[in-house]
Amino acid sequence: MAKKSKKKAVIPFDFNLPQWLCDPHWLRHPRTARVVAYCGFFALGVFGASHVLAKLEEHVHGLDKYDKFVLAIEWQELPELLRRPDNRHILESMQMRIDLRNDDRILDPDLARRVGLSLSDPSIGWVKSVDRVTVRPDGILAIKCTFREPVAYVQHEEACYLVDHDGVLLPGWYRVEDCATSKLLLITGVKQGPPGVGYPWIGNDLQSGLKLASLISGRSFRNQVDRIIVTNYEGRVDRKRPYIELATDRAGSRIWWGQSPISEDGTETTADQKLALLDWMFHQHGRIDLNRAYVDIRTHPDSVSIAKKPKPS
Repeated sequence: MAKKSKKKAVIPFDFNLPQWLCDPHWLRHPRTARVVAYCGFFALGVFGASHVLAKLEEHVHGLDKYDKFVLAIEWQELPELLRRPDNRHILESMQMRIDLRNDDRILDPDLARRVGLSLSDPSIGWVKSVDRVTVRPDGILAIKCTFREPVAYVQHEEACYLVDHDGVLLPGWYRVEDCATSKLLLITGVKQGPPGVGYPWIGNDLQSGLKLASLISGRSFRNQVDRIIVTNYEGRVDRKRPYIELATDRAGSRIWWGQSPISEDGTETTADQKLALLDWMFHQHGRIDLNRAYVDIRTHPDSVSIAKKPKPS
């Protein structure tokens, strides 16, 4: 007679934690010791691992082989302006503003953030934004920024200042005579004084001058324009006079430009028409001022009004 196989009893796992905790005798429950033991082992494991990692990090930081001092700063993707040797002083001045210390090491987790924060100070002026700060294993601090570039000089009283496309004031000031030979246009007659370095120079007269400077830049006649005069902006001195004038490189000659290119109202020719007319005069006559005291380009898109030639004495 065949023997019947005995099946082992299977005890289902129906452990219910909330029910178990509500049991007033749970401390005497046979599973309590196992649960407490598992939890204890897990906690010890986590603590032990974190302790080992902390010790390992401390050990690595203590090795000169891995935790070097910061050896040098490398500026990445510099614009042409800052690559020129004569502007080396700009980089040197910014380098002095970086928050680096004699004992800074490359494994300092706060180093990149601290350097980026110091370069974000508006009073540095030249930095528009800090794009990336990287601490390399060879001890080099690599920095990539977007820099502000000067587009014009602005004269206020007896000094000239550099501003970027947005009218933000850049570091330094210059004598008026030193700006005469610059490739940058000079804007004169602004009403407001300069702000602090790194902040926008307030005034629609300056914004109009900057807009006009950007329109003239690259034109065939650019080298004949000496400065942009906004003294009579919006007719604040004399409503019968042109609001904006261009002084040419011929002493005493003016181009009567007229309204601001950012607030045209249709009573004058457009900025594009004025520029096209100046281009035509340059190519046809060689000079946009026609060797006269003034040339008025405000009202006729295909002709100009000019001063009479002085009578010979």
